Amino acid sequence: MSKTILFLLKSQKTPSSRIRIAELLPFLDDRGIKAEIEFIPKSFFARRRLFKKCKEFDLTVFQKRMFSMFEFFELRKYARRLAFDFDDAVFMKNAAPSLKEADYVSRTRQIRFRRILTHIDFAIVANSYLADACRDTAPGTKVFILPSSVDMAGLEYKEDYTLASPPVIGWIGSKVTHRYLEHLAPALCELRRKREFVLNVISDKELNIPGLEVNNIQWSREVENCEIRKFDIGIMPLSEDPFSRGKASYKLLQYMAAGVPSVASAVGMNIEVAGENSEYAMLADTPDAFISAISELMESLELRTSLGKNGREKIVDKYSKEIIGAKFAEIMGEC
Repeated sequence: MSKTILFLLKSQKTPSSRIRIAELLPFLDDRGIKAEIEFIPKSFFARRRLFKKCKEFDLTVFQKRMFSMFEFFELRKYARRLAFDFDDAVFMKNAAPSLKEADYVSRTRQIRFRRILTHIDFAIVANSYLADACRDTAPGTKVFILPSSVDMAGLEYKEDYTLASPPVIGWIGSKVTHRYLEHLAPALCELRRKREFVLNVISDKELNIPGLEVNNIQWSREVENCEIRKFDIGIMPLSEDPFSRGKASYKLLQYMAAGVPSVASAVGMNIEVAGENSEYAMLADTPDAFISAISELMESLELRTSLGKNGREKIVDKYSKEIIGAKFAEIMGEC
């Protein structure tokens, strides 16, 4: 009899539900594993009914949602085996870009996180920072690192690294992460006073930054890839804080997959993806360093070309859907 898995996902609109689970299900099919997806209902009673369904499956995987004590133990009671998947620092408040460590502390989140980690069979996380948080919280719980992946099939990528006129600096992200771009905005405005460029923003909500020419592009799965390819330089600014260190670097992965030379904050997983010596993308630890890196890229066709090509090769070798999907299927099949 084939193994059966039930995935309890946060919502249809949650990117990680699509990227980390839904798009990887074909790899389970290849191993003869039967999987179903259920989105966690808003109704308390509907959730209780859903939890009872878990007893019909060999494994239940729930994503990002940290249930109350009563609901979690209800889920634990019915699930034969139980796993938790997450790609953000769910155990703390999202107070980025605050510089006060205390702003990120949530006693309620910490208690729920510890309860979950000590009563599941294993955790699946996006990077080593989140894995370390699991091991510190529950040393006896097995943890697997599964980065988010990029679907390279049919993906158009950059081949001409001549700057557009004016050059295009690009960013992609949801309205929730606008704060990171706004954090870099004063430095970008300073650069704009010295150099001409436009800022392309692909998002679910328009963003206007006084002092910059911003082209807002409504996000959709159909347009994101072709629009990213138009960037001369992709940027992934983060603030240096506990929550941001848990980020899965998905923006940077997307830029590199499209062959776009990029600059990213030297925070968390970005360092691993870009390379400590910036072999695959440039790293910056301050807004001023960020602007210096952008300026250097604008000046050098050779640097843009090498980073664009090296970055794409790294995604193919390490973060493509084929690579991550095979690892996903291996974890699901063996646990």
